[in-house]
Amino acid sequence: MNIDIKLGYLKDEYLLLQKLYEDYDARAITIKGWSATVGLAAIGVGFYQSRYLWLFAAGAAMVFWCLEALWKGFQYMYEPRIRLLEAAFLADDFDGIAPLQVYTAWHDEYQAKGLRVWRNMRMPLVAFPHVVTLVTGLVLFVVDAAGVAALRPK
Repeated sequence: MNIDIKLGYLKDEYLLLQKLYEDYDARAITIKGWSATVGLAAIGVGFYQSRYLWLFAAGAAMVFWCLEALWKGFQYMYEPRIRLLEAAFLADDFDGIAPLQVYTAWHDEYQAKGLRVWRNMRMPLVAFPHVVTLVTGLVLFVVDAAGVAALRPK
């Protein structure tokens, strides 16, 4: 393959990968927004309705947290290929790199490491705000159920 054509393909592949990678961050922000909205609404209404809404808020936060960790796993499958292309452009050495290998690189990374959802859940960037809603919902429910404090109007 002509080196100029190969470089063009590799550049296009790199730009596509960067766009895909950044799109996952946009999805994460959307997930966080929905998590905060649902969680805060359920916690707020729980003060006037049922304490079980606090459990709902905690459960919803857990679902959104898992979903974001899963998306982060999908995103990180692109990282090795992006790094490989950046290193090749930095060194100006493209001999060992075949262009247009997005799927193959993603699949190889997935086979090697998996999505690592549990690891991703422990990342502060992923855990916030879900863990705050989860803990708040559980604490409010337990405190109210135990009668430690009157949290809801009678």
